[in-house]
Amino acid sequence: MIDPERELAAPPDLPEPPDDAAGEPLVADIMSRRLVAVRSDVDLMVAVDVFLRHAVRHLLVVDPDRTFRGLLSAEHVLAAIATTGGGRPSVGAHVGGRPPRVRRDATVREAAEVMLAELVDALPVVDHDGRVVGLVTWTDIVALVAGHHLGARRVTPARRVR
Repeated sequence: MIDPERELAAPPDLPEPPDDAAGEPLVADIMSRRLVAVRSDVDLMVAVDVFLRHAVRHLLVVDPDRTFRGLLSAEHVLAAIATTGGGRPSVGAHVGGRPPRVRRDATVREAAEVMLAELVDALPVVDHDGRVVGLVTWTDIVALVAGHHLGARRVTPARRVR
């Protein structure tokens, strides 16, 4: 497993946020900074073990040189295992292309627009140098809208009485 305290490399080619975004919540305000990563050359079953041990729904996938390769969801891994017919494919075989991502100074609205356009439920968050510094998910955005984001007091839902 990769040490989440170390930097992960990614190319810095995202646009700057617009100037009219003043006052809107930023991705940095709601993103998770707890990153769990696996190397692209490990077996899918290693990824399953990491999902279970860390109780997360997404893993960052990095190449042996620590370059960010993609994002892997628990659902994606389960589907991949179900279709491999007992083979032992690597994690890297199930991430590809250039994954969508968002800068930490982007607005939450911009992150939501990227998620909708790319049909993804999570985005790696990168800093100005393109390093992955967090993860924002649809759950983070819904929690913000509901007033339960990380900076707000958590509210326990009322129990239904019969």
